[in-house]
Amino acid sequence: MALNYLDPHPMSEPDESTVCGAMTPPESEAADFLEAQDPLGTTKLTSSSVPWPGSTFIIRSASSGQVLTLCDGQVILSQPGGRGSIHWACVDTKGWLGFRNVVSGRFLGHDNGGRLRCTADRHQEWEKFCVRMTPEGGFVLLMTHWERLWQVGITVDRGVEKLAKIGDAGIVWEFVKI
Repeated sequence: MALNYLDPHPMSEPDESTVCGAMTPPESEAADFLEAQDPLGTTKLTSSSVPWPGSTFIIRSASSGQVLTLCDGQVILSQPGGRGSIHWACVDTKGWLGFRNVVSGRFLGHDNGGRLRCTADRHQEWEKFCVRMTPEGGFVLLMTHWERLWQVGITVDRGVEKLAKIGDAGIVWEFVKI
């Protein structure tokens, strides 16, 4: 018998069942399995999508789970399911991303002090965004500041936390496509 000989009639046990007995594990078991198979521990399951023009997103802080919300004319972080508008349509103008609130029709941007606002009716200079993926997953939102890009994060203004463009150490965001 040659080593590369393939028996055309392999031995098998008879299967008289009509239903496959394999079960699909629940998502949590699948996640545990993937993590167990990853020797470096780098598996991270997330519902984040890549922000892309023509799609609408809920923009969520990866660390707190709070979402970018337009509430009473202010851009804030709030818990999902609360009051306010949380859907942001992603657009492209000359290669720059923009986020238009679907309820107000206004664009996310910043004011003179760098604090986030949602008042512009057009995607202009102060409404330009770039996103960059982080090695751990998620994205940083970047806005122009003269010739530089600054991250969107939290600043304290008169003892109150506000969303603003800051130099570094911004928030890591997830984009949940709807």
